[in-house]
Amino acid sequence: MGLSSSTCTRLAKSSRTRPDRTAHLGARMSLSLPALRCESIGAKRRAGDDMQRLIGRVALVTGGASGMGKQTALRLAREGARVVIGDIDEVGAKETTEQIREEGGEATLRPYDASLETSCVELVSSAIEKYGQLDVVANIAGISAFYRLDEISTEIFERFLSVNLTSPLIICREAMPHLKRTRGSIVNIASVNARVCAPYHAAYGASKAGILALTKSLAIEFAADGVRVNAICPGGFDTPMNEDHRMPKGIDEGLLARLYPLDEMGNAEQIAGLIAYLASDEASYISGEDIVIDGGLRSAL
Repeated sequence: MGLSSSTCTRLAKSSRTRPDRTAHLGARMSLSLPALRCESIGAKRRAGDDMQRLIGRVALVTGGASGMGKQTALRLAREGARVVIGDIDEVGAKETTEQIREEGGEATLRPYDASLETSCVELVSSAIEKYGQLDVVANIAGISAFYRLDEISTEIFERFLSVNLTSPLIICREAMPHLKRTRGSIVNIASVNARVCAPYHAAYGASKAGILALTKSLAIEFAADGVRVNAICPGGFDTPMNEDHRMPKGIDEGLLARLYPLDEMGNAEQIAGLIAYLASDEASYISGEDIVIDGGLRSAL
């Protein structure tokens, strides 16, 4: 996917403390790469405007208030899907919903707290109540933060597992009976940290490694039902989380940035485009895969 010449300012900012580094950040997950430059896709034509691969389908997107989740909701709607958006950030989710409607698409929102099982169950139920079917599930909501090992309390670790792993499992469990009827598709957001470990990301990386196991197991279990399940492993991406995603105090923030061959960050639109492809019939023979999109990081290690 091409990049325009409109260059964003670098993400390097002065360190600042955060009251809660594990606050639910919707779709905001990636490495902290303050030394990398980021560029945005040109505005000549919105991605997906010339494709209508998802007409007649219903898509559920978690973390749709910002970042990857927002761009995915917009992209799926532009390709013809009716979209159900779940996020704890109701203001951001409402903005995404309104933008879809302004562009002529159809969307509805549901407040969603990934740490609560009841909220996960109700999100899927609301999609069925609204549209009567479910064809696509995009599990994008998550949390991320860097911690030294001695900073990781049991409470912190369990929260990472709850939001990043247990919630997608519940969403998949509740959605599966409906996806079997439509021979639908699930796309889970994992992380390159599930494949190559980063320092100070033990809790986050463990939760995302679990996503890979979940994805592959479900892909095999429900292959005979025609349900495809895939995962995407992003590396460093220009999402809102990077504004506050800091290395532990005293650690060189350029440490991870120097590992990336490409001197630029990925953008949320690139993830959205890949999700739209995996949700479409063009990817009908792809299942059980974990697709890495990391600017060449793994090749450089």
